Amino acid sequence: MKKRMIFKLMSMVGVALCGIGTVLSGWANDREQDEIIEEKVNEAFAARENKEEVEEL
Repeated sequence: MKKRMIFKLMSMVGVALCGIGTVLSGWANDREQDEIIEEKVNEAFAARENKEEVEEL
C-alpha cells in the first residue's frame, strides 16, 4: 500500500511540474513575440521618419 501511495504522489508532482513548465514556456514565447513586434514597430517608425525627412528636403 505504501508503494502505491508514493507512486500516486510522484505522479501528481510530475503533472504539476509539467503544468508549470508549460506555463513558463508560454510566458517566454509571448515575451519573445512582444520583443519582435516592438522591434518591427520601431523599425517602421524609423523608416517613416527618414522618409518624411527626405520629403521635406
